[in-house]
Amino acid sequence: MMKAIKYLVLIIIGGVRVVHSQPGTVTDKSSVYSRVREQANAMGQAFLRGDYDTFAGYLYPVIINSMGGKEQIAATLRKTVSNLKANGASFSNITVDNPSKIIKAHSELQCTLQQHTTIKTRDSKIVTTSTLIAMSENGGKDWFFIDTSNKAEKDIRKALPNLNQAIVIPPQRKPVVYKL
Repeated sequence: MMKAIKYLVLIIIGGVRVVHSQPGTVTDKSSVYSRVREQANAMGQAFLRGDYDTFAGYLYPVIINSMGGKEQIAATLRKTVSNLKANGASFSNITVDNPSKIIKAHSELQCTLQQHTTIKTRDSKIVTTSTLIAMSENGGKDWFFIDTSNKAEKDIRKALPNLNQAIVIPPQRKPVVYKL
């Protein structure tokens, strides 16, 4: 069951592109920081609601293509979450911390956020913490999110050649398990 939970967490935090943004343009720094956090939280809430079709629409396009398209991702999520529920596990909370310093890299804005995912099982609560890389191509109005869990930094940087060297990717943390 732990393997299924790890697999699902990787899908959840694999990457996101917010496709439904608020109207208007980002005009100040505090607004940019607020938007990146709001949009990362919106992604997590879509997942928690069980709205996997919407959630799949948020995924970074490279992730969508590598997993067979939005419909395949949504179907996989439905099946995996259903299996977890049948085994007494459920996702109860997804939150993100404030973003790191936002860095301009060519025409993009980039930063990282720590994401915390809480999974309840019959006898424990598991909290995973992962790092999301956030990228915006339009001045901070819309953000892409890419999870770094279980990936070597050299592989991440190879896959994202435009990632600024100043972006710090902390090592993966071990999940924290609380016995109930």
